[in-house]
Amino acid sequence: MKNELSCAVVRDLLPSYVEGLTEKETNEAVERHLEGCPRCRGRYDAMRLDASAKAAEEKELDYLKTVNKKSKRRVIKAVGLTVLLVALGILLKLFVIGEPASPAGMSWSIQEDGNYLNVRAFTAWSGVAYCRWETEKTGDTVYIRAREVLPSYLYPDADYRTSFSLEGVNHVYLSERLIWSEGETITTRVWDLLGHKTAYLGDAPAVTGLGKALGFGDLGDYTTALQTAQQPYRWQVEFTSGDADAIHEAMKINAMYMLALVENLEEACWTAPDGSEQGWSVEGMDFYLKFVAEEYQRKHQEELDLPVSIKDCGTPTGLARLEKLGRYLESYR
Repeated sequence: MKNELSCAVVRDLLPSYVEGLTEKETNEAVERHLEGCPRCRGRYDAMRLDASAKAAEEKELDYLKTVNKKSKRRVIKAVGLTVLLVALGILLKLFVIGEPASPAGMSWSIQEDGNYLNVRAFTAWSGVAYCRWETEKTGDTVYIRAREVLPSYLYPDADYRTSFSLEGVNHVYLSERLIWSEGETITTRVWDLLGHKTAYLGDAPAVTGLGKALGFGDLGDYTTALQTAQQPYRWQVEFTSGDADAIHEAMKINAMYMLALVENLEEACWTAPDGSEQGWSVEGMDFYLKFVAEEYQRKHQEELDLPVSIKDCGTPTGLARLEKLGRYLESYR
């Protein structure tokens, strides 16, 4: 290469020179030219500044990419940690903490043993377990409470038994539901029937639901007629199939609940498939229950404090006593 370079040659070499791609001898020749050529020196300075700006921009982009990657990793970690904490919270809620046990789905059995009451609480639902049971007495009332969780190795079952003195106790609640009162066990069936209680015979959904709960359909095919336009307000059940004797025996007991749970009902009547008809008025039922209660007390040597009128039996305790009389009457079918 010649010792002196022309401007045209230097302009061709400048891009490579600025990027550091030329050899030492070429660099020296270019630098000598730049020292004596203001025009090429200006071009070189401009190219060098441009290269520096590009390098700075690339460095900034690399930095931003690095920061972005780190930020993404932090966000992913934060989201993952949040999801993990939420999942742990849900698991703790479902399997450990739970919620106050609901009486829905809960069954119970009660046995009086001298001055002690033995209570068993359980459920037929496989997806329920109970834990952290506690029994508290306030005044004349005992409250039995628990937490409801999903079954696990920590709390695997939903069966609980407890026993306590009846001294000064008149009422017992299980998960806020009355299960024993004034010597009477309030069964799940009693609460089911109370769910259909209504003030008016014209409340067709409640009346229909009560008929189903009483098991009309187990006796045979039937239709119902509700006389609500004039008194006496009557609930007439027409059976079109089934055994007449079985229907009459069962409906004598069912009529107690019908008159007790439909507040303005005055007559509960039914007709068997053979055309035979029977029924009870409020007055007739009151007389009949007084007779049956006295007979029950003589036979069992147990006082049965039944309300004077069937219309006063639409309470948990009243229905429990009606249920006791119903079982007594069924035993003599």
